[in-house]
Formats: sequence, structure tokens, C-alpha cells
Amino acid sequence: MTDSSNAPPGSPTGTPSGPSPATPPEVDYVALRPGQTIGRYEIVSVLGQGGFGITYRARDVQLGREVAIKEYLPSALAVRQDGATVLPRTTKMADDFGWGRDRFVTEGRTLATLHRVPAIVHVFDFLEANGTAYIVMELLSGETLEDRITKKGPLSPDDVDRILWPLLDGLEQVHGAGFLHRDIKPANILLNAEGAPTLIDFGAAREAMVGRTSAMTAIFTPGYAAAEQMTSAKQGPWTDIYGLAATLYHAITGKTPPSAFDRMLDDGYEPLARLNPKGFAPGLLAGIDAALAVVARDRPQSIAGWRPILGMTAAPAADATVMMGKAEATVVVRQSVLAPEAAPTSAPPPGVAAPKSRAPLWIALAIVLMAAVGGGGYYATTTRGPDPEVAKARAVADAAEAAKRKAEEDAEKLRAEKAAEEAKRKADEEAKQKLEQEATIRRQAEEDARRRFAAEQEEIKRSVEESRRKAEEEEAAKRKAIEEARKAAEFVAGQFDHFGETLLLVMLRDNPKPVRLQGIDVVNETGLRQLAVNALASKPRNLRCRQTDRLTDGTPLYRCLVTKIDAKEPLADVPDTDRVDLALQLVRGGLVLASCDAPRAYADAEDEARGKNLNLWSMMKPPEYRRRCAR
Repeated sequence: MTDSSNAPPGSPTGTPSGPSPATPPEVDYVALRPGQTIGRYEIVSVLGQGGFGITYRARDVQLGREVAIKEYLPSALAVRQDGATVLPRTTKMADDFGWGRDRFVTEGRTLATLHRVPAIVHVFDFLEANGTAYIVMELLSGETLEDRITKKGPLSPDDVDRILWPLLDGLEQVHGAGFLHRDIKPANILLNAEGAPTLIDFGAAREAMVGRTSAMTAIFTPGYAAAEQMTSAKQGPWTDIYGLAATLYHAITGKTPPSAFDRMLDDGYEPLARLNPKGFAPGLLAGIDAALAVVARDRPQSIAGWRPILGMTAAPAADATVMMGKAEATVVVRQSVLAPEAAPTSAPPPGVAAPKSRAPLWIALAIVLMAAVGGGGYYATTTRGPDPEVAKARAVADAAEAAKRKAEEDAEKLRAEKAAEEAKRKADEEAKQKLEQEATIRRQAEEDARRRFAAEQEEIKRSVEESRRKAEEEEAAKRKAIEEARKAAEFVAGQFDHFGETLLLVMLRDNPKPVRLQGIDVVNETGLRQLAVNALASKPRNLRCRQTDRLTDGTPLYRCLVTKIDAKEPLADVPDTDRVDLALQLVRGGLVLASCDAPRAYADAEDEARGKNLNLWSMMKPPEYRRRCAR
């Protein structure tokens, strides 16, 4: 939506200076149109569109619910044809397009197995259609964390506590499945009315494609992307931990952390332990600072290794020594991010010096923890030597020496990275010039490919039209042959006279031979036969009988249609559509029994007549019926 307050006068979104022609409606030639279907899902509208794909609002017509559908359509590799089908732009890009689609399907399959993971968007289905792939997800409502911060400012400790732990639980299970999000930021965290978070917009396939083809460019958000996302360095859970820590930093301070790339050259990051925002636990602040280390190995390497720091609620004793070591498996319970209530203080006894501030200790603790979590844990033990002051001096000297060595290593690393960046800039400039030279050739090739495709489509259209015409001619010939065969079949017609010896045999006037009905059994019962004769003789009838089968002895069987009682004269001209099946009417009236091989309609009529105790059925018992014909 365009903000009309910033539009120039006379523009469509500003105050018009005079009459102007109506603006034509916007038409999206890339996205699917409302009303189109993907399997059992009907497109309603477009929710979002980017360089890697399109997200739609859709309706599940089978379950009657609305869903969100993510379509794989990288604009750099593919185009849409005929309003639905997605095709690679060129034959050269077909392999990259297909490889990315397989990754996209793998992403959907993996997310679908995580249907009970907290704070992670639920995936209902994934399918392939239109030459591409789709992921069907739940349609969420609410506002993003970014919108919440923009409207109301930094979050309170309670609000941070409400979103942190569900996100940790969900990410830990996602990482356990071998999966990364790679784009955690406030805009990708959706909050419901109660403030509960849901992480959306996974992009594993997109990130994989960045290293696969030069047509795809790296997609990340400065301030939330770790340094390894800007290089070819290995990514892992520590990459998502950086993004979540940057998101929490933004939620607490109201501002985005500086870009990791800028920090490698000149680190202007302000640690939370130094800012010390009111109401937050020291462990939370130290944990976020540790997770925002520029170098990946200095960050927590897993959610399990990050939890103990975030859950700390109190500082260690002033003379405690933090020792590094391999942490044993420990169950870490969820801790609040709120600062513990301060214990009441009392004035020190006369002559005793007041305790020193522990702020420097917490800064040192944060630095130590940043290195400790890389190994998965830490131990905090209190040791008391015979000479505490000597031990303290030695520890300070060792820490200063280590810090000096690390500073020299970091400086050397920055110089090397700067030189590599300069070389990369020159290589990029040369590559840009080469791409510009090849652009004309590539555009010409694409235009030729489009023309060839159009010609091929026209040829396919002509072929389809020819096939349809031939099919129609064959169908007409088939119908004609069937009609001629029907006319050639033995057929008898005439007014009904009476039944023969049994209800199975029907006599027609001026026809010396009786017609044997198909589908009913012999009933040689005088009273029933007379009842049928009287019913049919209440008004003149006309029968049309067509041979349908023969008995083993050669006796022909007929299916007979009789005019209804209210049929209009002449009876012989009544069409078959206005006649009723004579055998079926006899069965329905309870005058005869259907044969075992009679049509299903006869069996249904038997059940109906039996339920009403009509005539023959009132005399026949169920055991006799079962013995007569087991169904």
C-alpha cells in the first residue's frame, strides 16, 4: 500500500490537480490468479512475493479451512507459462532449477515432521504441480515482532520472557532434525494476541541455491545475519543463535545491532552487560552478548549450550574462579529472564570497607562464557588458596596476556579479511564488466528461446486440435455402429394380452409365442398370476420387449418396458423413457421373485416389497428366501 502523504501533487496517490484518466487495475502476470486450484487448494489472494517464490492465501476445499501456500518460483531461474506452468528460463538453468526444487521439497518434508514443535509454523502438506513444488502451512494471524517494537518500543522483561523460551524449545528441535532457519529477525517472528511467538519463513532451499548458481544472490538482513552468512564459512546452529540473539538485542534496546561485516572492521557493538537495562537478569544479558560474538567459534555452538547462561539469575561470589572444562549432561530447567529481587542491605560495621562493585566481574564473566559455551558448558567452582591476593594478581596478568594475544590475532585476521575483501571487490568489478558484455548475447538467446517455445506451443495446439477432431469422428462412427446394432437386434412389440402358464411368460396380441422375461423366477401360483393379469388389464397396455440374453437351451430372454396407466394414446408411440420395466414392477409389487443374477435394482425392489409384506413376500419366510438364493 502506498503512503499518500509522501506522494507528489497530482500523482494518483496525492491530491489531484485536475481530472485524470482512470488508473487501470493492476495485473500480476507471474502469480497464480484467485480461483485457480493446486490439488485440493483454491487460491484466494497473494500474501507475499519475493525473488525466490510466492506465498498465497488459499482455501482447503476438502477440509474447509484457509491455509498459506508457498510456491517455489525463483525469478532468476524460472518463468510462468500459460498462467500456471513454471518452466526454467533457459535449458542451461534447468539443472539448477530442478536441484533447488528438490531442496524445497526436502524442506517441506522435514518441516511436516515437526508438527508438534513449539513456536514453529506448522506445515500441513507439500505437493508438486505445475512443474514446481508447494508447501502448505497454517495461516497465522497477529503482528510481527518488528511491528510490535515499532509501535510500542522496547519489550519489557515479561514480554521477552514470554517469547524467548518457546523459541529456544522450537529451534532446538529444528536443529535436532538437521535443519536451520538462517533468517531469524523480528520481521519473521509472528506474535498472537497473548504475545506467544511463531517463527516463520524458513529458507533452507534459498540459502542452498546461493552457493549453487551465480543467478541467485545471497539474501540476508544486515544486523541479524552472522558473519559466516556473508562468506563461504560453515553454518550451523550457532548461525541461528546469532540471529535470535540479535533479535532479542533489538527487542530489549529498541535498536538493531551493527552489521557483523562492519563489526569485523570496526566493532561498535554496545554490550548489554554494559547498558544494563533495568529488570533483566544478568545471565540473559551475558548470554545475548556471548551469542553475538563476531567469530562463530566464540559463540554458543548449540541451544543446549546456550541455555545455562541465559538461565543464570545471580552473580557468583566475588572471589569465585570460573574454570573451563567439559560440561557433563545437565538438565537445565527454564529460568525467567527477570532480574531477581534485591535482598535488603544493611550498612557495614564500622571499620569494614563496603564491598566493591561487581560490574567488572560480570564483564569478565561474559568474556569467559563466550569462549566456554563453544565447548557445550561450563563449571563454576569456588577455590580459596593460601594467598588470595597473589592468586588474583596472577589471574589478572594471565588474562591480560591472553587478551593481548587475542587482540593481535584479531588484528591480523582483520588485515587478511580486508585484503581478501579488496581482492574480491576487484574480482567483482571484472566479473561485472564481463556480465555486461555477455548481457546482449544472453538476452538475444532468451528471445530466440521464447520464439522457439511459442512455435512449439502453436504446433502442440494444432496437434491437440487434430487429435480432438479425429476423436469426435471416431465417437460419431461408434455411436452410429451401436445404433445400427441395436436396430438389428430381435425386437417384439404390441399390446399386452395376458400371462402364460406363469408370470415369467408374457403373451402379446398377434404374437403366437410367449415372451420370457429376464430377471424373475417362475411362480406357478394361480391367485398371484390372476392378480398380475387384473392389474395390467385395468387399462390397455403396450409392451416393447428387446432380447438381452439366451438360456443354455437357446430360449431368448427379453427385457420388457410397459406403458404406464396414465399413458396417452396411441400407446405404441409412447417413447421408452416414459415406460416402466415390467419385471421390476412385478417384483416391487411382491408378485414375483427376482432371479439370483437379476440387476441390483431388482434386489432393492425385493427388499422394499418384503419390508411391506406384499403378496408373495407375506407368504415367504426368511430361511426359505436364503435357501432360494444366497446373496
